[in-house]
Amino acid sequence: MAKSGHTQKNKKSFSKIFAAIFFPLIFLITLTLIVLTLSGVNVFEEAEKYTSRIPGMSTEASSESENSVASEVDRLKAVIANKEAEMEELQSKSDSKQNQINELEQQVVQLEADLEDARSEDDSNENSKTAEMAQSFQEMDPEAAAPILESMNENLAVQVLNDVASEERGEILGQMDAETAANIASILIED
Repeated sequence: MAKSGHTQKNKKSFSKIFAAIFFPLIFLITLTLIVLTLSGVNVFEEAEKYTSRIPGMSTEASSESENSVASEVDRLKAVIANKEAEMEELQSKSDSKQNQINELEQQVVQLEADLEDARSEDDSNENSKTAEMAQSFQEMDPEAAAPILESMNENLAVQVLNDVASEERGEILGQMDAETAANIASILIED
């Protein structure tokens, strides 16, 4: 009986020592967690970092990191999808602008063709007027036509004489002042 009293006494004293150490330790850990959390330290995140380094505990931490990696992958896929949508929108705008450019280039070509037609029409009108004038001078007496052509602009006189038959042209030039006739004749030869 003496032994059983001694073991009971040891058990009671062990439980008192355990309680005296365990409860204050729990209290101290709880108080430390509260203080660290209030000071801005994420204690659980830091604990996760340290447990991931421990060989037996790394599987627990890796499953959480796999979840965070999976969520990051999902987020990046969403970003990629948004960027692809933006690219498609920009490509369609670019295509639209290119179509506008092509249409405007076609309009420019058409306007240039219209301008060329108008110029050639003006030239043909001018040529027809010059031809009519030449016909008038051809029908005139060379003595009457020469003073008129002498008083005209030299280039216009050349255009008119260009359309006059060579025989009448020679007679008209023969009736002109020698210097004026020489200038007009040299221009006629150059053309």
